[in-house]
This record gives sequence, C-alpha cells and structure tokens, in this order.
Amino acid sequence: MTVRGTAWLVALLAALLAYLWLAELRPRSGRARAKAAPALLAVPAADVARIDLEEHGRRLVAIRRDGKWVDAQGHPWRGDAVGDLLDTLGTLSPIMVVDPDPAEPSDYGLEPDTPRLRVMAAKGKELLSLEIGERNPAWTGLYARLAGQREVILVGAVLHWELEKLRDAAPAAENS
Repeated sequence: MTVRGTAWLVALLAALLAYLWLAELRPRSGRARAKAAPALLAVPAADVARIDLEEHGRRLVAIRRDGKWVDAQGHPWRGDAVGDLLDTLGTLSPIMVVDPDPAEPSDYGLEPDTPRLRVMAAKGKELLSLEIGERNPAWTGLYARLAGQREVILVGAVLHWELEKLRDAAPAAENS
C-alpha cells in the first residue's frame, strides 16, 4: 500500500470516528431525559398481606400468615411462586402506553371477564389492581390496564410467566 492509500484510510477512519462521536455517542444535552416509570408495585413485598387472581370464574387467593403464604382455607402454597410474583411486580414498570383511550378495549384482550390481579396490604388496603389482557403480537409483553384507568399499557411478558408459576403452585384445594 502506498503512502497516499494509507493517508486516505486514516482520513476515512477519522471521519467515521467523528461521525460516531457527534451523531451517536456524544451525550444529547438538548434532549429531555424520559422519567423512569414507577414499578407496578410501589411498596416492598413485605408490606403485602394478600393477593387475589380472578380469572375464568376461578379465584386464587394467597394470604400471608406467620410469614408464610396460605390460601383462603389455610392450605400452604407450594414453592416460592407468590414471593417471585411480588418481586417481579416490584421491579416491573410499564414499557409504554399503547392506547390512551381505546375505542375497543377488547382488541387488547380487556373484556368484562378479563383476569384481574389485586395486591393488598394489611386491613384490605389496595396496593395494586391490574386487569391483564392478551400478549402483544411479538409475545414480548402483555396488555394491561390499571384499575380505574382507560389507558392500555404494555408490561413485560415476565408477568405472564410469573402468573403461570402462581397457578401451578396453588394449593391442591380449590381457592374461592
């Protein structure tokens, strides 16, 4: 390679590095930084006293008694599914607002018989009430709606997995 060819390659490399710095890597001082959305469950898991999951005419109940989770009849829950769900809710934030005012909530799987997850503190104080819709087309998230709100949000698909674990860990006796 000649000196002239080497000089052209060095100039090209310098131009590419300048582009990367100016267009891609340099902090964008002019852009407003988006605020991080708060987690769905804004309290520590230790503050939760009860979880209700109502779906398809079935109701799963988890009540904290003496540091352990039991169902409404006092049967113990298997494994750590309840604690794992609470840990997930404590770190899971809405990814985005999909539709601020949906004309057809059923397009997102949000209908009158939609599964509902309620998380409560002691004395029945509601900490979270979430309507859970269908998965998004890519199966990377779930459509959901916080109780009392019209807007449809997208949350991570990890919630679907945690709810499956919860269903599988339910005590053998039917919850009601």
